[in-house]
Amino acid sequence: MKMNVNDEYDHLLPLSLIESQILPRLTAKSVGRCRCVCKQWKSFLSAPSFARTNIPNNDYKLLLVEDQGNLRTLPDNILHANPDPSDVYILASLDGLVCLGSKSIPTKLLFWNPLTGAYRKLCDPHPHYPFFDLPPFWDGGVGFYKDSSNDYKLVIVMSTGVCDFGAYVYSHKLDIWKEIDFNVGDMSSVNYTWSSAISCGQCLYFTVECICKSRRSWIICFDVETETFRSIPFPHVPTSPPCGSLVVLNGRVHLCVSYTSYILLKLNELAGDEEYIDFELLKELWRMDGDGWVKVSAFSEPLDNGFRSPYICTTTSGNSVIVLDEEINDSFKKMSTEDFTRQYRYFRSPSWEYRCSRMIYVESLVSPNCP
Repeated sequence: MKMNVNDEYDHLLPLSLIESQILPRLTAKSVGRCRCVCKQWKSFLSAPSFARTNIPNNDYKLLLVEDQGNLRTLPDNILHANPDPSDVYILASLDGLVCLGSKSIPTKLLFWNPLTGAYRKLCDPHPHYPFFDLPPFWDGGVGFYKDSSNDYKLVIVMSTGVCDFGAYVYSHKLDIWKEIDFNVGDMSSVNYTWSSAISCGQCLYFTVECICKSRRSWIICFDVETETFRSIPFPHVPTSPPCGSLVVLNGRVHLCVSYTSYILLKLNELAGDEEYIDFELLKELWRMDGDGWVKVSAFSEPLDNGFRSPYICTTTSGNSVIVLDEEINDSFKKMSTEDFTRQYRYFRSPSWEYRCSRMIYVESLVSPNCP
């Protein structure tokens, strides 16, 4: 029986269904190929709104600065006239966009999409902003985020002198830098180390450690809507100053804390043997509750030379955690939150030198040139 042409088209899927249920589920590379089907699809798939909704379906990749093949889509003069791969560093990544900078010219920053090769140079900051202190000789905080108006923004906190800090925000839509207030109490020392930012809700969170005699540690929270900072204390521990690292598990901020403790022991109390001290490492997982903490779990183990806490970077993907482990430089792991808490009962944030040389990012079609 010969099929009528109209009968054949009656079996086609409605375009509205294709656009709402099928195309958004494709990976970014597949979407790029589908743009060639027709003008209508090209227009639909090129819209910034589609690029944003398509992000959750894309693959994570590892960008390594020392691997020049990873930077092959960068034009030779993207940062300055005579580029050197060792001069490039990575500040942050969000929605497939990577923020790159130059060690030799710290004021030159850009947003770059490694998948498409598109990039946008950020405007130069005001001359009095202390951007000469950016990596590799910088202890400060940087966060890449998107506000409620879908404006991609960069916040940078850095030392402005011996006893002061300044904060600066870049707006992708406006292509301008502005200075904002940074008032979180006593930060009268320049000896601070900042972690990478983690994002949860409408806030970015950093751990900050003062590496002077007091060895204080606390958390700085940045509200991306109000552009204000506040300080959150670490959970109370009974002995030594703790070390801590932040991670988002099941949509909640968690803090992995470690500190040392000791037990006073006697080999033979009746025989009058001398006392001695046995040290142990205590490790605790805390969940943030408002500006307070709820202890989730605790572990302990002897403090000996065989113990080593790994340095890792994490990214959250739904209910999974993407882990870049310092011991495995050329790959990363995707694991459930349960497996993560079992395998990484305690971990530490890596140095700026390590973080600026590699980054986990998600492939996307988000354009650095479209507000």
